[in-house]
Amino acid sequence: MTKEWNEYLEILSEMKTTADVQKAYVDQGNSFMKVLSMGGNKNTAPYTLPRPPRGKSGLGPMEEAESVVPEIKEDLNRDIWDENNQLNAEISDKLLAIAEDFYYGLDLAAPVLDITFTGSMSNYNWTEKSDIDLHIVIDYTAIDEDYELIKKYLAYAKTIWNRNHEIMIKGHEVEVYIQDVNEPHYSTGVYSILKDEWLIEPERAEFQVSEEDIKKKIDYFENIIELISKLDKEKKYEEAYGEADRLADKIRMYRQSGLEQGGEYSVENIVFKNLRNSDEIGKLFDIKGKAYDAIMTIQEHAGT
Repeated sequence: MTKEWNEYLEILSEMKTTADVQKAYVDQGNSFMKVLSMGGNKNTAPYTLPRPPRGKSGLGPMEEAESVVPEIKEDLNRDIWDENNQLNAEISDKLLAIAEDFYYGLDLAAPVLDITFTGSMSNYNWTEKSDIDLHIVIDYTAIDEDYELIKKYLAYAKTIWNRNHEIMIKGHEVEVYIQDVNEPHYSTGVYSILKDEWLIEPERAEFQVSEEDIKKKIDYFENIIELISKLDKEKKYEEAYGEADRLADKIRMYRQSGLEQGGEYSVENIVFKNLRNSDEIGKLFDIKGKAYDAIMTIQEHAGT
């Protein structure tokens, strides 16, 4: 394992790392406390429910024979979209209620500019494992001038919500995200739930990628996650935490690069979705969270 780990560290040494959200909160001090002091609405849905069993939508790892390249369907998902390609009214009402429960529970100052439905479920590349991507569009700077702080805070709030809830609509899990109005968005299907109209109407189009290239990259990331898992099992918690943090950041930048250059059908985005659907990303964040808890824990002495 030592040789493999040293090779991995050589790769990571060339990467620019990003501080952990928790460290950013401490460094920002008063600014972060100002955001937190906005409080929450006591009448909103609970945010501290026990976390559901790991595995998005209850799905296990992909079977070996399963294709890693998304199939372009002949039609949109008709459980979600009506014959006029409008969002089903009952689903629209439910998604609006979810968005309101989440966002207004944060009691932030920025008004909601739009609530959108995006991602593969608003397109022809949907699968049985696809999430319903529910985006709440706001202007981050209406909350605070420190854009990066707000971005990290909202990302953290989103993560807590999504990990504490498992809301299913027609067999698809709802994923909530707060999107800055000025943030580039690369989906080829975006539907405004507030306006009940397409902002970007999807078109059925074929694409070509190398399944072998995708599988190689998936294997690469899975192998690194396994190495980090071994560190955790060996109780090398500081190393496990640091490397999990760096790898999570690398995967994020890797996907972003793919979206910017090739859109949602890029190799990078397809690799990311496979890692998410097989719960490798969930495993990575579990390792990071467990390692952090272990680092901060002080054990009781016998007899105390």
